[in-house]
Amino acid sequence: MNPIGAISSISGVSGVSGISGVSGMSSTSPISGASTLNGAGAVDGTSTGTQAPGDSFLNSLSDAFGSLNTQMNSADSSMANFASGGSADLHTVMLQMEEASVGLKSAVDVRDKLLEAYQEIMRTQL
Repeated sequence: MNPIGAISSISGVSGVSGISGVSGMSSTSPISGASTLNGAGAVDGTSTGTQAPGDSFLNSLSDAFGSLNTQMNSADSSMANFASGGSADLHTVMLQMEEASVGLKSAVDVRDKLLEAYQEIMRTQL
């Protein structure tokens, strides 16, 4: 079986659905200095209702962090259940641990890209 076929045959692995556990996420505010054009509510002139321009991105990011936190907590409790002799089987525990690991690696990659973009913006000369 080729490597791609082996990866696609894993039934318990789904895409990265979220990231959570970052302190201060609830207190994140939209970018200061961002303004709207024509008073429509979005920078590009489209209407967003009562949401600020950066809110949907922050909500998506917060949901992703919440989902990753849930995934990691589930893997941790499953591992603890297995270690204490509970009803968890090794196969399920290893799948949950690997899903949590892939999710965390993806979250770190996203964080690194966001920091890189922020640093690039800060280096921009006006």
